[in-house]
Amino acid sequence: MRPGDVLSAARHYLRTHPEELSRVLRNAIGMRFGVPLASFRWLADQLADPEKVEDLEVGAVPPGLRMGATFDLMSTRVRAGAVLYIDRILLSGDEMRLELRLEDVSMIPVDTHKSQIAALLVTRSLDLSRPGDLVQHLPDMPDMIVDSHGNRVVLDLMRVPKLAEDPLVRHALGLMTALMTLDGVETEGDHLDLHFKPLPAGFVAAADAIGDHLVVPVLSRARSVMPKSLRGGMRRMLSLIAGSDQARV
Repeated sequence: MRPGDVLSAARHYLRTHPEELSRVLRNAIGMRFGVPLASFRWLADQLADPEKVEDLEVGAVPPGLRMGATFDLMSTRVRAGAVLYIDRILLSGDEMRLELRLEDVSMIPVDTHKSQIAALLVTRSLDLSRPGDLVQHLPDMPDMIVDSHGNRVVLDLMRVPKLAEDPLVRHALGLMTALMTLDGVETEGDHLDLHFKPLPAGFVAAADAIGDHLVVPVLSRARSVMPKSLRGGMRRMLSLIAGSDQARV
């Protein structure tokens, strides 16, 4: 999937849905950002192997999101679906925590082929109402799944090594979440709406975050590439801006 394909699809969508522009303006006033569900359908079509996954479904069940697809599971063709709710979001420079709840989970064999998984599904011996319990007992689960029980799964994307070890990601999250935090996610119409809250910890915390995650990293980077003869002045500047502890960076 190339960036040009994404831009072309976005232009086509806006030409066929000009009302999106006015919706963006209305949402901006209310500190919201709406993502058309059509974009998720397009993305799923681009990423999914059409020979393995069919009949992809992404729809709104306010405030949740219904997802479904037909695919092969242990040599058995099944139709699976669920309604996803995002109950809580915690974002900071140290965590990207999503608390998810799955309702109306279903998995139905779509052919007459007999198999162990088909027998479990047809006889309802496999309890799909508690997907979190199933996830908890699966082997080799990724570290980003920090908790799962009942119908809930908790993810922390900062447990993904490539994100956790990237200082740019940490500084960007620390700065952004001090200025504006994601307060909720829900569906409305055929959109996924992201609700934002400005300055969640106040002006002082925002000012500190700008110093810690923007000014100090930029000056530290500048100091590392400048001649040694100028570093003493840069050290004193860092001391004034961020305190003596940061000046020793």
